[in-house]
Amino acid sequence: MNNKYFGCKLKIAYLSFLILLVIGNKLNAQETEFKRTSIRTGIGVGFNEGKRETGMGLIYSIGWQKSYGKKSKFRINPNLIIGGFLPIGITDTRDQFYRITSIGANIHYDLIKYKAFSLVTTGGGFINYSRGLLGTGGSPEANNTNSEYFNSFYFGGSASIGIRINPKKSKLAYEFRPINIQFGNDFFMLGYVMFGIDIKLKK
Repeated sequence: MNNKYFGCKLKIAYLSFLILLVIGNKLNAQETEFKRTSIRTGIGVGFNEGKRETGMGLIYSIGWQKSYGKKSKFRINPNLIIGGFLPIGITDTRDQFYRITSIGANIHYDLIKYKAFSLVTTGGGFINYSRGLLGTGGSPEANNTNSEYFNSFYFGGSASIGIRINPKKSKLAYEFRPINIQFGNDFFMLGYVMFGIDIKLKK
């Protein structure tokens, strides 16, 4: 049941991203002048662990971004991350389903840049709200025989590294970040792989 649900969500996510790519390409205009601001979107798969919850799930991100500097190597990005998690492939844990909502602010910097390609590092902070249902199961000594709802707040720091492709005359920029991580209080950890598209705003 959990695997079918996750598979369905993954197919929907892939379809949504394909539609976004098609729309984005149609938005490409003949104009080559864009603002230093953009709408930043992303989709990924990750592992999350908190004080009581553990799961694998899909993650979506949306935010606003502003570039600075002559070569736009420095960017500020307030953002929102949402995701749904299940204990897929994880043993000795309770049956559970929960969601996270994370509000954060990141600073991106191009360590190495050559034409449209760059190696990007990121640092920032976040505040996270997790809530959902914890079911039965888990280790025998825990004696989890009843289901219960939970909610938890976390805060901490984030970091990532990835590759960015930003054609100057294109309305879209692309990022692949294989390493993204958040660490917070009460044993909170979120690690994920993400593919992102930035939609540049015209002047």
